[in-house]
Amino acid sequence: MAELPNAAPGLPGCRELQELHAASVRHFAGDGTAAQALAVIGLSGLPSPGVLAAAGESGPWLAWRAPHESVLLSLEAAPVRTLLQALEPGRSETAMAADLGDAVATYELHGPRIDVWLAHLVDADAIPREAGRATRARLIDVPVMLLRLAPERLWLLGDRPIAAYLRNWLAHSHQGAFSTRA
Repeated sequence: MAELPNAAPGLPGCRELQELHAASVRHFAGDGTAAQALAVIGLSGLPSPGVLAAAGESGPWLAWRAPHESVLLSLEAAPVRTLLQALEPGRSETAMAADLGDAVATYELHGPRIDVWLAHLVDADAIPREAGRATRARLIDVPVMLLRLAPERLWLLGDRPIAAYLRNWLAHSHQGAFSTRA
């Protein structure tokens, strides 16, 4: 398996986030149950398309994924656990939450020139350019989510079963984007 690139002067790097907790929040249109459960953990409702909302600088974060689904991400287990309990299947007729912790592989791209690197992997129009933005994209023909936390900090979420594939493409594309050939 390829080694993820470290940041260097003027170049971005990458690391896998092993400690990230995640849950899918699914709801019907007009549901208020999901928003109430999110308010308990400091988030003010469901995000609109393309938005990455945060309860604070260190999260938790909520990203729009589809018209009736958002993804909750946290570096701490407590917010995800609280949401999963509040929206466990059967508690609401219009909303539920499911644990994604073992289903998602997350990579943090950090440092300068992240967008140059990503343009080798996804359609350039799919790259979220501003902090607080989230997009869905195809990375070498597999679905991923891109979450811009700060100008030089972005999370890439993909399916855990293809984590080795994602790692290899991140390493390969970094080399292709930034190699200095004589």
